[in-house]
Amino acid sequence: MRQPEVRCVEFVEQVTEWLEGGLSDEERLLFEEHLAYCSPCGRFMVQFRQTLALSRVAEDQLRQGPPPMVRAALHTAFRQSRR
Repeated sequence: MRQPEVRCVEFVEQVTEWLEGGLSDEERLLFEEHLAYCSPCGRFMVQFRQTLALSRVAEDQLRQGPPPMVRAALHTAFRQSRR
């Protein structure tokens, strides 16, 4: 088996640039070659993408604020604590 040109640590350092299209053609090819042959880095990418998706969901929920029932409960608890 030949030595990969991109080591796992370099792979992890380049993930964001790869996702944003910031790698040169040569860097991208080496990155994708590593991804195709390195199962630990493949699992890392699955986890990374899941984390990004969950972050987007959480960000959307934060923008919307808490649901009405939670907001009412918080207001009640705050009023009771001020007495």
